[in-house]
Amino acid sequence: MKSHEVGTLSGSEIFTYKLSQNSNSVALYPMILGEFICNAKYNVNRKHFNSFLIFYVVSGNGYVEYDDKCFDLQADDIVLLDCYKPHKYGSKGNLHIQWLHYDGQMARPYFERATKNSCVLRLLHHNPATHNLRKLIKIFKDSKPVSELLLSKYINDLLTDIILDLEQTMGKNDQLTVIDESIKFISENMSKDISLKQLAEHAMLSQYYFSRLFKQETGLSPHKYILTIRLDYSKYLLKTSKLTVKEIGYQCGFNSESNFCTRFRNFFGLTPQEFRLSY
Repeated sequence: MKSHEVGTLSGSEIFTYKLSQNSNSVALYPMILGEFICNAKYNVNRKHFNSFLIFYVVSGNGYVEYDDKCFDLQADDIVLLDCYKPHKYGSKGNLHIQWLHYDGQMARPYFERATKNSCVLRLLHHNPATHNLRKLIKIFKDSKPVSELLLSKYINDLLTDIILDLEQTMGKNDQLTVIDESIKFISENMSKDISLKQLAEHAMLSQYYFSRLFKQETGLSPHKYILTIRLDYSKYLLKTSKLTVKEIGYQCGFNSESNFCTRFRNFFGLTPQEFRLSY
């Protein structure tokens, strides 16, 4: 259903879940989840909320105040909060987040292991974890009947992927730093033509080795990764800007409006205009 929270904009959605009476032993279960597109008025200030919270910053900037510490948030940050304790978070301008309040017998052990160093996590490759978060949101958006055990598994997979990535991050090597730099280069040059040769030369690796390493660390080929972030960013612009479809296509690195529309439809099943009208 649509969100009516202060600071949330058109396209923001929220879903609730009620655990069955016979399922108190479920290891992990969702409580409330959704996707918010926010302006600067979006701010949350709670002393107590019976759940744990995970949210992923799709784009924009925000903040978190937790355990007497303040954090600035940016795109691709993952935040984990124990909402049984006082906490504040919100937007600094525009903010797009995907989020999940959850609980269960294993919620605290997972939380404590994932937040040993900080409640704000910057992972080497967030795709596996955020994929599971998007999967959960889509299940509720599509109103699909799913067993509580399967929902528990998806949350378990989400948290496990985060912990595994954090442990790898602690011992990351120079090759992983190369991929981080490549991803940053792609993000900063999204509107331009980016070739595999250019990325490999920028990383000072052969094209073959760069492609293999990139897919190993992100789960996607360089070409698929570039296409995915371009299309994801185009969705954000279609929701939040007044740019024309043609202008958005060029801003996201497509060489023509028709190419942009074809790629968008093949990826999401809607034309850009149909997607915009749905919001």
